[in-house]
Amino acid sequence: MTGPERPRPGRRGRRRADPRRRREPFAAATTRGERMKALVFDAPERALLLDKDVPEPARGEVLVKIAYNSLCGSDLSLYRGVWHGFTYPVVPGHEWSGTVVETNGVDGDLRGARVTGDLTVSCSRCAPCERGTPVLCENLQELGFNRDGACAEYMTIPAHNVYRLPDGLSLKAACQVEPLAVALHAVATAGVEEGDRVAVLGAGGIGLLLMQAAALRGATVTTVSEPVAERRARARDLGALTVTSAAPGELAALVERRPELTPDVVLEASGYPAAVQEAIEVVRPGGRIGLVGYRVEESGVMAPHHATVKALTIRGSLGPGGRFAEAIEVLASGAINTDALLSHEFGLDDHAAALDLALRRTDGNTRSYFHFA
Repeated sequence: MTGPERPRPGRRGRRRADPRRRREPFAAATTRGERMKALVFDAPERALLLDKDVPEPARGEVLVKIAYNSLCGSDLSLYRGVWHGFTYPVVPGHEWSGTVVETNGVDGDLRGARVTGDLTVSCSRCAPCERGTPVLCENLQELGFNRDGACAEYMTIPAHNVYRLPDGLSLKAACQVEPLAVALHAVATAGVEEGDRVAVLGAGGIGLLLMQAAALRGATVTTVSEPVAERRARARDLGALTVTSAAPGELAALVERRPELTPDVVLEASGYPAAVQEAIEVVRPGGRIGLVGYRVEESGVMAPHHATVKALTIRGSLGPGGRFAEAIEVLASGAINTDALLSHEFGLDDHAAALDLALRRTDGNTRSYFHFA
């Protein structure tokens, strides 16, 4: 989840739904009184599959029938009770795709549209919103965190948060639009440029997307550090020149032994303080570090003077940063390998197995995802 600007009306390539077009009072109320299955976190490490009423879209909202939703690290932190800014119970899920089945007071042409959407529902009135940083909104709602998300058969979302999908992009691949937008925003925030040597710390779903996003900018991913062997293999398959096991000091020793691997940019995707310290140690003097990983429960001691004496630029990156339209275009072009990310499919009935595998990070798991038939 990440970033400053939202796309503005008229921006080239914009696919965001326009709620101002052909407003209709209420369209296709086909789900009134119907029930749905929803995954609910109601206490730390407690997930329930509940039978709930299909939600009604408020004015300016649409109702989406969910097709796919993938689980990311923040969902797992939410499940474990170590996330911030939420209260139980909540329906998780913010990496999703689906089809609009109802609209309320918005463009009726949206009915039947294949869509994905931005998880950040901002107020547009507070100081951060007026500065163009809606992800820092003082009244922020986030789908899957403090507002029910996409681990359910149906979900409501403001129409202006919805993006249409091109015909050539599958609904399965489209559930990776949000994390790809996060990665695209992160590499831009870190200033990755053509010819840069980039190291990525952490090869989960976001780390593998950071690799590919950096390559799209003409950078070379020289090193990926990751403790899970299957994920290291995936990173190598996606073009990393070298991989390390993330053992303490291993990356620093590699760079000392092979100075040609010294990164211009380090993208830190794990959220561990030790990894941030390692990034500071291995990046070249005058280099850049992008902090993308987010781990609320972790704390540790770092030596920031190393960053000072090396004159480093360190920037945090939060959320998709208004890059949904760009992410959709990139995915539709075939430039991103989503098969390397979406490793294990589950039905919502098998949520316990999906969560367990994602938490254990075994059997080559990078992303557990739910497919709604």
